[in-house]
Amino acid sequence: MTTTDLSYQIRQQTPQDMPEIGRLMGLGFAPSHSGRAIWQLRQGIPILSLSLVADAGDHLLGSIRYWPIIIGGRPSILLGPLAVDPDVRGKGIGVSLVRESLHLAGAESWEWCFISGEPGYYLKFGFKPVTYDDIALPAHIEPERLHLLALTQAKPELMPEKPWMISPSDPAASDVQDDVRQTKDVS
Repeated sequence: MTTTDLSYQIRQQTPQDMPEIGRLMGLGFAPSHSGRAIWQLRQGIPILSLSLVADAGDHLLGSIRYWPIIIGGRPSILLGPLAVDPDVRGKGIGVSLVRESLHLAGAESWEWCFISGEPGYYLKFGFKPVTYDDIALPAHIEPERLHLLALTQAKPELMPEKPWMISPSDPAASDVQDDVRQTKDVS
């Protein structure tokens, strides 16, 4: 596939996309990926309003998901996994998925976005590297992979003293949070 014939649209994922998302995950990650420590924060259901795919019509080129988490007691999100078909990596699909999803997240009531990702990749989106002086996690993750982004709703002055505890969000609270965002969007 060349750049000239690379045509796709970014849209919200649907249940019908799951086999293709599974294919992308298999292409992009080792089978042991889901056993990594970061998966301890990926509990419940991903945030559907932020879970996007790059759709080429007959197949998916990439996908991104977010999970509700709590950072320092504040409603936040965990980015990942981001998966792009290896045949089209470097063509801007991952960048498009991250930018569009962060734009959507900024319009919702999330305050912080956390990622355990490739060192350096997420800096272009405004993420800042963090250390274990800044955050506390339920399991150890390689420090060079830790990044945090303050979204538009973030209020650093309301945050407790560091290190900020990062924990999974209660799945029931996630449903309530979705209701709050939908109400906020309507009013």
